[in-house]
Amino acid sequence: MKNIAFCILFSLMAQAGMAQISAKLMRYMDVSDAHIVFVYGGDVWMVPKNGGTAIQLTRSPGEASWPRFSPDGTQLAFTANYNGSQDVYVMPVAGGIPERLTYQSFSDRVVDWHPDGGKILFASSRESGRQSYSQFYYVNKGGGFPEKLPVPYGELASFSPDGTRLAYITKITEDYPFKRYRGGLASDVLIFDLESRTARNITNSHTIDGKPSWSGHTIYYLSDRSENMRINLWAFDTETETHSQITHFDEFDISYMSAGARDLVFEYGGDLFLMDLQTRSHQLVEVNVVSDLSVEMPRSVNVGNRISNMTPSPDGKRVVFEARGELFTVPVTEGYVENLTRSSGAFDQSPSWSPDGKYIAFWSDQSGEYELYLQENDGNPVPRRLTNRQKGFGYTPYWSPDSKHLAFIDEKNDIYVVDIETGQQKLAGNTWWNVGHGGRFSYPIAWSPDSRWIAYARGLENAHEAIFVYRLQEETTHQLTSGFYHDTDPAFSADGKYLFYLTRREFDPVYSSLNDGTWVYPNSTRLAALSLTPEAPSLLQPKNDEVKTGDDESSDEKKEEVVVEIDFSNIESRLVVLPPQAGNLVRLAAIEGKVIYMRSPNSGSGERGASLVFYDIGEREEKSILSDVNSYALTGDGKSILVASAGKYGIIRPASGL
Repeated sequence: MKNIAFCILFSLMAQAGMAQISAKLMRYMDVSDAHIVFVYGGDVWMVPKNGGTAIQLTRSPGEASWPRFSPDGTQLAFTANYNGSQDVYVMPVAGGIPERLTYQSFSDRVVDWHPDGGKILFASSRESGRQSYSQFYYVNKGGGFPEKLPVPYGELASFSPDGTRLAYITKITEDYPFKRYRGGLASDVLIFDLESRTARNITNSHTIDGKPSWSGHTIYYLSDRSENMRINLWAFDTETETHSQITHFDEFDISYMSAGARDLVFEYGGDLFLMDLQTRSHQLVEVNVVSDLSVEMPRSVNVGNRISNMTPSPDGKRVVFEARGELFTVPVTEGYVENLTRSSGAFDQSPSWSPDGKYIAFWSDQSGEYELYLQENDGNPVPRRLTNRQKGFGYTPYWSPDSKHLAFIDEKNDIYVVDIETGQQKLAGNTWWNVGHGGRFSYPIAWSPDSRWIAYARGLENAHEAIFVYRLQEETTHQLTSGFYHDTDPAFSADGKYLFYLTRREFDPVYSSLNDGTWVYPNSTRLAALSLTPEAPSLLQPKNDEVKTGDDESSDEKKEEVVVEIDFSNIESRLVVLPPQAGNLVRLAAIEGKVIYMRSPNSGSGERGASLVFYDIGEREEKSILSDVNSYALTGDGKSILVASAGKYGIIRPASGL
């Protein structure tokens, strides 16, 4: 196998000669009577409240975060990685050597200063057992052993002015990458009385309520409870116990917020805003930072260990890799590496080489939203935009054998077929049950050899999956298997007479040794084949040698064009379960005379690493191709396989004995 490691030279379009740049996308801001502090580029910066040029306060090797002013505004507590872990540090706002206050190996997140100015509240999972949640601790600003608070669990909090109560949240939901969440992890704002040790929920809703900040008799917090479900600033009056919406933004969510005694600071749309708490009017704060922009200097980076997706050319002579949001074409034997997309301002992903070798399809967000693009394999550096979806996320595109259509699944679990000439999309189906973001990248969609059908697995009401087919010309969908068993990973045979798939139907139960009445059914997957028409003989019919005459063999005879026909009547009665032993089988594909798949270690075997194997249809026997394989992809001509194994990549033949 060929170990491919390559370097790229990239540039982030640095503006040479400009000392000041406008800071955007600031995080973890806080405000005192005179200054605003925030995190930009992984370090803590401070700027006057009316804006201007910010001063860089930290230069942590890792990321500094969650800076908080002391009540008198003279000191700054923050979390940073100076010594190998995220710990609590304190330093003067005028600068100086940060003093380390915590020494645990678990991450300690600065939360707030106590109103007396003598101790700092932080959150840590150091004692939560499985580290699945955090708890609150005090640490003296002069150091010493932390003191655990009697709050069962919490993530972010803010003290009442007298320090007797704590407004806090137990889950950080407002930072989730998905929006408008309404599940069991949605956060609420609670008040904990540190004297009576009682808590009450003041928001108690199914919406996202987070980042509480207590100022005077008001608790400010972020929430998406408004009609447009954007995260805006809300207020809870502790005297009247009423909620009110303060901001009414509808284009972006407010990401971060913190309140001082007189002002409140927040980030919206990448900009910093300051709000007067008396008038509740806000204004943009212009912030410039002075930096050498050293991170934007062109440099060589080895991205061989950053490969995410891959696709081989039809003849197996080159491979396109996705790495760090760019696409690279790499020779298998001789040649040089070429960056196909060169789009540092976009993320290009999920490449797929057409069977005729003319195009490389991929997804890119260069327009602002993910769309399908076609890169011609003729030296033209400008890709052609194929779709105009304007929203959503697409996953691995699958080419039809005639290179005229692409099929893919999107973020809604919808399956589409796209005409590469017109860009027209047709909805071919839906998985019904959610596949999940990570699983959609490898969700299999199988094309018939005549490019007239696609096959895929769809969930049913019984939580099993069944095999469905969609016919392009008629735009009709048919269910092939009953769903009595769990059937996945369809693949058409090269001659179009059979459909192979994986089915979980081997039951060899194992009883729990804990005497809890539990049975498990591991290693249940078998390889199955459906004869698509009654005329297609069973792949397990009795063998009978026949004598061929001279007229039966002709070297000049051309193969007949494959036309796939499916007779749906009693189709599952033509099912045969093939001889390979049951186990954990995944990633099915079919070529002439073979069915290729990966055999993962059986549950309980203690083995590691999957093997790439094939079932020889003629010999009715499973044979091993290669062990310790992470993933694979067939070439368009079906004669070679691109394999990934332990960080190495290579082209091999689909034969045993490697």
